Amino acid sequence: MCGIIGYSSENPTEEHFDILQKLILQSKIRGLHSFGFSYVKDGLKTVKKKNVSDIKLPLVNKLIFHNRYSTSGDYKIEKNNQPIISKNNTVVFNGVLDMSSKLEMEKKYNVKMNTENDGELISLLCGTDKSKIKDFITTTSGSIAGMQLTDENKLYLFRNENRPAWILKHKNAIFIASTKDIFQRVDASYNPETVTPYEIHEL
Repeated sequence: MCGIIGYSSENPTEEHFDILQKLILQSKIRGLHSFGFSYVKDGLKTVKKKNVSDIKLPLVNKLIFHNRYSTSGDYKIEKNNQPIISKNNTVVFNGVLDMSSKLEMEKKYNVKMNTENDGELISLLCGTDKSKIKDFITTTSGSIAGMQLTDENKLYLFRNENRPAWILKHKNAIFIASTKDIFQRVDASYNPETVTPYEIHEL
């Protein structure tokens, strides 16, 4: 179990980021092994921290966040923690794609991995191609709810039936969290909607 938080707005505000910080604090019950986020500002940037109290978010118009409960790859090795960094994108996800070892995954999927985290397979097998991501989440036997942020500042949200993700449109912004109760612990009046499975939502 891990937590994902996402944000997108054409007009980011301090109020939006106050909500984001609260969502992050409520999401931490889904994993305390590591915390990280990615955004685009003078290029694609990724920050990883060991403690949630060290998370300081920049005011940007798109952001993806992850808090980890480690299942694949030693969380004490930073590169194994999410967001998983690729050449032109980063990925966060909740789920289990493959519990094989790094060497076994490399052989099975004919790829060369930089990490031991099975989430890296999304970038390696799909790149930033939305149709390939859709095919992957449709055909995988694993479970996934995730987001990808590209160096062109495109944010893709996706899940299959085996993992939850919820979306809230509020104050000219879009917020994403793993579960409905994360939103409602921040504000009981929030009424998020479940993310449609097997679709690639560009935010």
